[in-house]
Amino acid sequence: MLKNRLLPGLIFLIGAFAACEKPEVYDPAERFAIEEDSIKLWGNANGIELTKHESGLFYHIDTVGDGANAIELTDTLEVEYVCRLLRDTVVSRVDGGSVYKFALEKGIPGWQSGLPLIREGGQIRLLVPSPLAYRNVAVGIIPANSPLDFLVRIRNVIKKKRIF
Repeated sequence: MLKNRLLPGLIFLIGAFAACEKPEVYDPAERFAIEEDSIKLWGNANGIELTKHESGLFYHIDTVGDGANAIELTDTLEVEYVCRLLRDTVVSRVDGGSVYKFALEKGIPGWQSGLPLIREGGQIRLLVPSPLAYRNVAVGIIPANSPLDFLVRIRNVIKKKRIF
């Protein structure tokens, strides 16, 4: 009698464990390899010569800018930007006189690596592989594992006040 009760319970537990999906392990190196080809193809198709940064970011500097000070991670920036998926779908933008103000150290890793390459008044195109953006998480209308195309103009750099 006890066997008759245990057997269905055991079968249920085995089925429940078998049905559980194991989460996919996120491998940034694999994503970089996959997305690097897409980014290079995009650059060639759009006639934009891209430079690869040591972080894995690709960029093209349109204008270096004339700001006196180099941008540091501790700075607060005011920028105009347009963000697109590689298939040219605009997913976010702040331009036309409006600015997005943020602390660079709180920005995505692709911006942390790329924006210090220019100065105030400069404009840069950043092709950001997903490991340097939102990784394997969907954000708003941006799908998981999406490399992003940012066109960013730095309007103002606010240096962090140093306390001695």
